[in-house]
Amino acid sequence: MHASELNYCVEPTDGRWTVSFCHSPHGIFDRRIDAIRSALSDADRVERMGHKVTVIVARPANAPDLAQRVLRPTH
Repeated sequence: MHASELNYCVEPTDGRWTVSFCHSPHGIFDRRIDAIRSALSDADRVERMGHKVTVIVARPANAPDLAQRVLRPTH
């Protein structure tokens, strides 16, 4: 049974990518893929503690037709 449901968000901010957790920024990256990898790595760690974790990845500002992605860590 999971203790709580938590979300990490990967969002574009001023030409870079920010990883947020509990509405607080926890990392800024030049590349989207690096932000996604960081969020998934930490999400995996938190999920192993018994929480349900989702990583929500916003689309780049210059790609309005690209859908938002929702990812889950893999063990």
